[in-house]
Amino acid sequence: MNPRTPAAIDLSPAEARRLAIAASGIHPHLPQPTVEGVLDRLRIVQLDSINALARAHQLTFTSRLPHTTTATVDADLHIAPPPVAFEYPAHAHALVPLNDWPLWAFRRRASRRRTEYPPPTERDRILHLIREHGPLTQRELRPAGEKASGGWSWGPVKQAVEFMLWAGDLICVRRTPSWQRIIDLPERHLPAHLHTDRQTDDDCLTALLTHAGRALGIATASDLADYLRIPTRTATQHIPHTPLRPAAVPGWSKPTWVHPDALTGTGPPGEQAVFLSPFDNLIWNRLRTQRLFGFIHALEAYKAAHQRIHGYYVCPLLAHDQLIARADLARTGQTLTIQRLTTEPDAPPETPHLLNEAYARMAIALGCF
Repeated sequence: MNPRTPAAIDLSPAEARRLAIAASGIHPHLPQPTVEGVLDRLRIVQLDSINALARAHQLTFTSRLPHTTTATVDADLHIAPPPVAFEYPAHAHALVPLNDWPLWAFRRRASRRRTEYPPPTERDRILHLIREHGPLTQRELRPAGEKASGGWSWGPVKQAVEFMLWAGDLICVRRTPSWQRIIDLPERHLPAHLHTDRQTDDDCLTALLTHAGRALGIATASDLADYLRIPTRTATQHIPHTPLRPAAVPGWSKPTWVHPDALTGTGPPGEQAVFLSPFDNLIWNRLRTQRLFGFIHALEAYKAAHQRIHGYYVCPLLAHDQLIARADLARTGQTLTIQRLTTEPDAPPETPHLLNEAYARMAIALGCF
């Protein structure tokens, strides 16, 4: 072992699991009373168009804020200018704190080097429209007669807008009620000290890996890489420059890292039962979820109905620091329905009570009575 490398911190699987849950902001021992506070901890909150219950990001926030509803999450994100967050392909498409704009310069620069980057004529046309008319939706940016892009098919305008958002030519800080992105110029929303690409790639990656380590609490290099959607070898190269410390957990075969803040934030197992969105930060990495909880979880919404094992929009049930069941949830008007329920073989006897508790909490968050 390198003499400069500190000795690994020994943690049991139960301690690692509890540490990861606390780091994600669920069952926190330090209060996080606001949407902005949760975003500051997670740094990335995934977005998705599926709306079986509510939008994915709304469920991520309400699972950590019992007194916040999905209807108020977006209002809290846009409570006053400048906005709290912008949309960016950070993990997948996600909400990212506005203050982190400088840290994604490494991805903006890489985007501009891609061969698919739209030609200057199309970029200039889009920029001219937004300068002349203010923020516009993608539909409003299409020339007359051009058809809308459908599904995974990208027309010329959608392709240009996507790459310009990746490259930082454009920004999205808000959507319409019908979930259309409102596209604007970054300089209209970013303070001058944030509207910069000055940080080097190394500085960006070191800072972002530190944030990812704090959000995960405990993670392998591949877990950290997945959080930011960077190559594992890139994460491995930069981890020594972060404050992350080596850890050892029985059964974890790969080198493991823990954030110092996580070591002071754990406590007894959380008492509250909560349903987690399938896009929740704690479980979006399927391999890590299996390593932490012994729980195999996969999103089945994009499968044909006859191929689904557990259902369309399946939310795992977290209670006593274990994933003890999963429910296929659906919302119709003011009614929340459990369409299918699967309990784990080792689920505790009080699972029905915990299920009712989590159902009630989800119903309140959704405004179902």
